[in-house]
Amino acid sequence: MSRMNVLTVEWCISPRRPHLVAAEFIVDGRPLLEHCERATGRTYDLVSPFGWTPPDCQRVLAERILLRGPPLLPTGRLEFLVCPECGDLGCGCISAIVNVEEGHYIWSELGYENDYDPGSLFLFPMGKFIFPEESVIQLLIGFVPGLSLPTG
Repeated sequence: MSRMNVLTVEWCISPRRPHLVAAEFIVDGRPLLEHCERATGRTYDLVSPFGWTPPDCQRVLAERILLRGPPLLPTGRLEFLVCPECGDLGCGCISAIVNVEEGHYIWSELGYENDYDPGSLFLFPMGKFIFPEESVIQLLIGFVPGLSLPTG
């Protein structure tokens, strides 16, 4: 397995929307958005849906990230950063392919897309992120109301 990454969640004020406080994914000490913007040289007005969308939406997204539910995007990818106004995937989102291999969650092929045009996918020139499975599960369970340990 390649080098492990460290995933945490921190409350952040959106730099472009100071009224919006979201719980951002922090990878190796930097927000996921910053990793994506550095890789592309572009700026994205997107935030994590955690912390400001309805609790049920947050729980369902966490279930999808843990591969317990089907993706919403027609490409089969999972959304991580969404429109800060409405969270609609039609406005565009940063997404990734998520897999579990050998006890690790792997987020790969990060890119930008929307949910109505599969041809809109723009992959970022960046590698993948690898996190220990148990740390991702515990992080989301500790943060997302109503999320529980896997059964079985």
